[in-house]
Amino acid sequence: MTILAVAATVSFVNLAIFADNASGKANAINVAGSLRMQSYAIGLALTDVNLHNLEREQAVRDAVLELDRRLKHPSIVAAMTAKTEETLMHLFLHLSGEWTQQLRPLVLEVGALPETPPRVIANIRNFVADLDAFVYLLDVALERQIVILKLIQGGMLLLMLVTIFAAIFILHKQLNTTLSGLLSFATEVKKGDFSVRMPDDGGGEFSVLSDAFNLMADNLSSLYGTLETQVAEKTEELKRSHHALSLLYDTGRMLSVRPLSSERLQQVLKRIETDINLPSIVICAFNPNQPRGFPLAVNDVDRLCMNGHSPNECAACHASTQTRLRPSTTCPDGKLLNVALMDADNYLGTMLLKVPTGTQLEPWQLELLEAVGRRIGSALAGVEFSKQERRVALFQERTAMARELHDSLAQSLSYLKIQVTRLARLINTQQLGQAHAVVDELDTGLNDAYRQLRQLLTTFRIQYDGTGLNQALSNMHEEFKQRDLADLHINNQLADIDLSANEQIHVLQIIREALTNVEHHAQTHSAWVTLKRDDTNSVDVVIEDDGVSYLPTTAKPHHYGLSIMRERAEMLGGTLTVSPRPTTGTQVELRFHPQVVQQEIKSEQRLTPLEEPL
Repeated sequence: MTILAVAATVSFVNLAIFADNASGKANAINVAGSLRMQSYAIGLALTDVNLHNLEREQAVRDAVLELDRRLKHPSIVAAMTAKTEETLMHLFLHLSGEWTQQLRPLVLEVGALPETPPRVIANIRNFVADLDAFVYLLDVALERQIVILKLIQGGMLLLMLVTIFAAIFILHKQLNTTLSGLLSFATEVKKGDFSVRMPDDGGGEFSVLSDAFNLMADNLSSLYGTLETQVAEKTEELKRSHHALSLLYDTGRMLSVRPLSSERLQQVLKRIETDINLPSIVICAFNPNQPRGFPLAVNDVDRLCMNGHSPNECAACHASTQTRLRPSTTCPDGKLLNVALMDADNYLGTMLLKVPTGTQLEPWQLELLEAVGRRIGSALAGVEFSKQERRVALFQERTAMARELHDSLAQSLSYLKIQVTRLARLINTQQLGQAHAVVDELDTGLNDAYRQLRQLLTTFRIQYDGTGLNQALSNMHEEFKQRDLADLHINNQLADIDLSANEQIHVLQIIREALTNVEHHAQTHSAWVTLKRDDTNSVDVVIEDDGVSYLPTTAKPHHYGLSIMRERAEMLGGTLTVSPRPTTGTQVELRFHPQVVQQEIKSEQRLTPLEEPL
């Protein structure tokens, strides 16, 4: 760039100087050329015969003055005072001397004469010849300057072209090569090859850029290697999490099936052995009142026998409620892992696995086994809770059966016993008229007792096996349709309400008793049963018919159905109302709060004091 700037400056300055010199010399050439014409004008004035003496003398004088003026013209003086060639300067001095010293005085002298001598014209021709030489030399000097200008301009142009091509070559060699290397480097890095390096031969900023790119490649290589390791670790963790979730899901699904059988638990053991890659042996329940555990599921009986199923081994298995790895004399080629089966803080048993010698358990395996152990413990606790709930329901139902037997059949039998005693006395006193009346009462009482017995047997035969309220209602619907209520409609809208087994049994028996009353007293074949939930989260059970309205104001002898229904409603914490329908028939309505809703209300009441300060 410096060379180009200097060359351009030299070229411009040279062109400016030439322009200045050329303009002066061109003017000088023009003036010098006019000197020839003025010389001819002097000759014409001298030879003009048409002019008088004075006129010719004046014309000659004017022509001489004009030639003086032109000979001393500033352009010629400037051209001669500049750096002029010696030949040109001598010729100009010769012309000036010849004019001022010879030709001018001669012309002025001859101009006053009537005739012009021939020698004057000859001198003028010689002077014009000298003027031609002078103009020629001026022209040659100007052309020489033009040639010099061309040479200088050509040299500067050549220098500029050489400089440009040299710069292009240098840029191509340094910049393009370096940029191509950078592009190749970037392409390889883009492909994931961080081993490439930029050569440090660019110099200057390119050297710094190469160092920066190499440092970037080193950092990317380090980060990429670390990232690959992290990705591999995260992928492995995700695989483990996926296996863990899959195992927990499948375990929960298998344990959720009721009833929980030994085959299901054995499937859980096999699935654990497949996913954890540890031989699972047994799921053993524990009762604090018994010294030995009870195997619920065994995965390969030979493994259980190998472990020596002895009281000491049972005591070692159930010695702690924590998951632990322990050595055992019955397992010389490894250790035994006891996974506690827990439900909250309740220890329900253990799951035994074999850990071969040299196998290192990882933390995620222990956490997963403990999670599976908690699921198994929850399932076992759920089974025990279901059993306990069924026992409670059975005890409550037996209590209800005893109460109903006492309130109905037992009182009828007591009444019949009294009537038999009375009959015996009447027979002994031979009061046959009254005896026949007692016999009639005995016959009526026996029929009522028999009918009550059949009703109780029907009530006690309600089939509820835990399959759900819908199924029990469906069975009841089919039963009464086959009897006398062909147009029976049952609408259960309690799909989202979880009623306990005890609540469901009481609801079913109240519905059965109400439908039995419709069958015996309403004189109709149509009835409607609706189970729904109102805005206050209460359960409404409505039994309606379109038959004869039956509203007993007083209880009839030996009839306890309505009172028993009210007692069941009180056990549920609700109310039972019997009222006529708006059109015709009778309506029995049961309303109560289920246990689930009551627990929610209590929970909200406990939370309310904590929420008020907020």
